[in-house]
Amino acid sequence: MKLLKKLTSKKGQVSMEIGILVAAAVAVAAIAAYYYIWNVKESHPENAGISANKAIVILGNKSVQYANSISNL
Repeated sequence: MKLLKKLTSKKGQVSMEIGILVAAAVAVAAIAAYYYIWNVKESHPENAGISANKAIVILGNKSVQYANSISNL
């Protein structure tokens, strides 16, 4: 309850805790935005096809392995 009274005080001052919390939220948002922009910038359409083909081959190999292990039971 003390925290609630502190947040809704009539003094017109923002507590240091709220200021630190807002600053941390802004810092996290800025870092996340930086990495998001960097990843979008570094992604190339030609790499998407190569990655998709690799994933298809890997999934195909795993499905064959599991099918063979079932037939061995």
